[in-house]
Amino acid sequence: MPKPIVTRLHTELVKILNSPEIRDRLIAEGADVETTTPEELMAFVRTEIPKWAKAVKDSGAKLD
Repeated sequence: MPKPIVTRLHTELVKILNSPEIRDRLIAEGADVETTTPEELMAFVRTEIPKWAKAVKDSGAKLD
């Protein structure tokens, strides 16, 4: 996705998540509201994919 679009989406989503109404509702539903940069999110996803791929493989789960 083009960087200007990612930047705009990130900016708008952070505003929404930090609004008291949305933040309070998410917390009431049991969510942890954290905002990160797009780069931090990609780094997190890159570490999670291999971890969960191994867990699925080790479990023997099969797609129907």
